[in-house]
Amino acid sequence: MEYLSPAGRNVAVAVAVTLAVTAGTAMAGTPALAAPEAAAAVAAEQQTGPFALASGEALHGAGSTGFVTFVRAHDGENTTWQWRRSADGSATVLPKGAPDFANPTAATDSDLVAVQTGVSSYRLLDMTGGGPVDIDARAAVGEGAELRAVARGTLVLVGADGSLHLVSKPGGSVVHRQVQGLPSDAYVRDLRYSPSGALLVRYEVSDVEHLAVVDLAEAKVVEDRAVPRLSHSSEIAVSATHLAWAESNADGSVTLVTALRGAAGATRHTTFETDGGSYVPVSLLGEWVVFGLSGKDLSAVSLADGTTTGLLGDLREVSASGDDLLAEGGTAEHGKGLYRIAPDGDGRPAVTQVATDGVRTPVAVVDEQVPATAGFGAAGSTAELRWKLSRGDAKVSLTLTHQATGRTWTPVKDLLGTSTEAVFPWDGTFANGTAAYNGAYAWEVTVSPLNGIGGSVTRNGTLRVDSGTAPHDYSDSGSPDLLVRNSAGRLASYDVRQFVTHPEEPWERTERGGGWSVYDRLLSAGNLDATPYADVVARDRDGVLWLYSGTGHSLAPRVRVGSGWGVYTTFAAGSDLTGDGRPDLVATDTAGVLWLYKATGDAAKPFEARVRVGGGWNTYDLLTAPGDIGGAKSGDLLARDRDGVLWLYLGKGDGTFAARSKVGGGWSTFRHIVNVGDVDRDGRADLVAESGSPQATLLHVYKGTGDWKAPFGRGAHLGVVSPYSSPYDAPAPVVF
Repeated sequence: MEYLSPAGRNVAVAVAVTLAVTAGTAMAGTPALAAPEAAAAVAAEQQTGPFALASGEALHGAGSTGFVTFVRAHDGENTTWQWRRSADGSATVLPKGAPDFANPTAATDSDLVAVQTGVSSYRLLDMTGGGPVDIDARAAVGEGAELRAVARGTLVLVGADGSLHLVSKPGGSVVHRQVQGLPSDAYVRDLRYSPSGALLVRYEVSDVEHLAVVDLAEAKVVEDRAVPRLSHSSEIAVSATHLAWAESNADGSVTLVTALRGAAGATRHTTFETDGGSYVPVSLLGEWVVFGLSGKDLSAVSLADGTTTGLLGDLREVSASGDDLLAEGGTAEHGKGLYRIAPDGDGRPAVTQVATDGVRTPVAVVDEQVPATAGFGAAGSTAELRWKLSRGDAKVSLTLTHQATGRTWTPVKDLLGTSTEAVFPWDGTFANGTAAYNGAYAWEVTVSPLNGIGGSVTRNGTLRVDSGTAPHDYSDSGSPDLLVRNSAGRLASYDVRQFVTHPEEPWERTERGGGWSVYDRLLSAGNLDATPYADVVARDRDGVLWLYSGTGHSLAPRVRVGSGWGVYTTFAAGSDLTGDGRPDLVATDTAGVLWLYKATGDAAKPFEARVRVGGGWNTYDLLTAPGDIGGAKSGDLLARDRDGVLWLYLGKGDGTFAARSKVGGGWSTFRHIVNVGDVDRDGRADLVAESGSPQATLLHVYKGTGDWKAPFGRGAHLGVVSPYSSPYDAPAPVVF
C-alpha cells in the first residue's frame, strides 16, 4: 500500500517489474518475453503436508491456487521472484527485469501475475497454464500511469493526474474505462479488490480521507464514505456486505471499525496499541474481520457477536487468496511459515499450514567451541565462545559466572535471517569494564527462537581464566588495583583497567575494611611471601612494620615484621632490585642514608638485614619503585626532589644503581606517585599520579615507553575518584 510504507515492507499492492528494457530507455513496443522458468518440477502427486520455503523466502501476494514469493540477495540489490503452487510447493521463477520498475503483481482472486514490460505496458502471466496476454496501456492512460492492482484480467492503474483507470484486453483488443465518481483532485492512496467484484479505493481530498467502493462492471463509484480518523498504518477491506478499516485514537492506539455496505454509521470493535512503525492488516473473511499488527499477532473478530479468536503470531504479511486468506506468521504447534485462513464448517476462521519457512523448531545447538582456559594478560587478548545452531532467527543469551564470587558477564546476540553462528569475543572484563577474576567459571547459554515458537535450549559448561598475577593486583585478576585510604581509616581498591578502558563507567569501589588510620605509611609491596599474590606493608605510629599477605581477593591478618622503622622518612617497595625475582624494599633515614631490605620470600621474616646503599638521599621527598623502566630486566628507582624534579636511578640488579638521569620537572603537583604496574598490558611499567582536593582524588597515568632516556609518555587524565562514601572535609587521602 503506497500510503503506509513502513520500513522493511513491500506495501505497494500492485507494482510491476520491467522485462528486457534498457535502463532509462522507453520501449517502442511490447518486447518478446520468455515463459517463466520452472525452478522445480511439478510434483506427480499432490503433497499431503506443508512444503518448505527457501531460506529467507517471504510472501508477496496470492491467487487462488498459488502465491508469489521473493528472496532478497545478500547484497540487497537483486531479488528473486517466483510463483509457488499451493498444492505441492512447486516453484516457477518469474522473469527478471531492469531496475527502473518494481515488483510482480499477483491478482487477488485469480492466478494472474502482472509484470511490466515497458512504460505503461504489461504482460499478464496465467500461472495455471494459459497463454500470456500483453497489454499496452499507453494510448489509454498515457505514460506515467502506475499499476496498482489486477482484478481478474483487468489492470487497475492510477494516471499521472490521479485519475483511476481500468484496462483489459478481452478478445485481443484493449478496452479502457476511466472510473467515474471520484473527485478530480482526489489523491489515491490505496486500493483493495474483493472477489465479490468490488474495488475499494482509499483516497484523500481536502485533507480528509475517504473510502469509495467502485463497481468494476460499471466502472463507477457506488459508495463514498468520509473516514477522517483512518489510521495511516491501516489496511482497508471490502466484501459484498461490509467495509473494514482501523481508526487512530488520541492516545496512539487504533480501533478496528466495520460498516455495512450502503448504510450509515459504523461499528467499533477491539482497540489495541501499535508501535508506530508496524502496519495493521485488515481483511474480511465471511462473517469475520481479520486484523492484527505486523510482527505480532493476527486475530479475527465476529461481525455477528464480537467474539475474538487468535490465529497466528509473528505476523509478516497477509494476502487475499481467492475467497480465503494467506498469511505469513507462526503458531506454537507448527512454527513459522505460510498459513491458509478459511472458514470451517461453522464459518469460523480455521488455520492450516501451507508451507514452513524451512527453519527447524525447536532450535538446536549443533556445535559449540568454548576454550578450556582463557588468559587476558596481554593487550588485545580475547577468548571466543562460539555456538552453531540448527537455524537462525534466534536469541542467544550467555551467562558466564565466576564461581567463587558470583560476578558475571552476560552478553546477548540476535541471529537474524540465515545467520546460525553466535560468536562472543570476550576481552576478559565484566560488564562495567573491571578485569575478570582468575579462577573457575561456569557458563550457561540459552537459545530462544525470536518468534517465541519452538521452546528454548540451554547448554552448560565450565572454563578457567588464568591471566597471571601482577605486583599491584589485589583482586586476583592479573590487572593492577589502586589502593586508597580515607581519613576515617577505611581502605578501598579500584581496578585500574576499568579506569583506562572504560572511563565512562561508574568506577567500582571494593571495600577492604577499616582501622587503617593507625598507620602513617602504607606500601604496595608486591609478593613478599610464598603465595602468588601482592602484599601490603604498613608502619604504625610506634615505628613497628607489619605485613598483610594478599590472599587473592582480600588481605590476611597482619604479621609483625619488626620495630625501629620510625627512623625512615621515605619508602619504596615492589621492585626487584637484587635480581632474584622477589620485590625488595628501600627506605631513607633521617640522615639521608638509603637502605636496602632484600626480600626473603618468607612471610614470617620477609626481609634480610638492611644494607647501606648510599647517602645524600634526604634531598628527595618521595621515592617509588616502578619495576623495570630502563629495559635492562632489573628493577629501577624513581626519586622526586624538593623542587619537583623526578630522577631515574637505573638498577644494576645487585642492589646498587647507576648515576641518576633527569626525567623531568613539574612533579610537585602530585601528592602520591604510585608504582601501579602495567595498566595497559603492553609489557611496560606505568605510573599513576594523584593530586586534587581532600574530597576528590584526581588521577593521571604516565605510560612507560621502554626507553630509559624518556621513560614516560605524556600524562593522561584518568578521572576523579572520591575516597569517601559521602564527601566531607577531611585530610588528603592516601593512595598507594
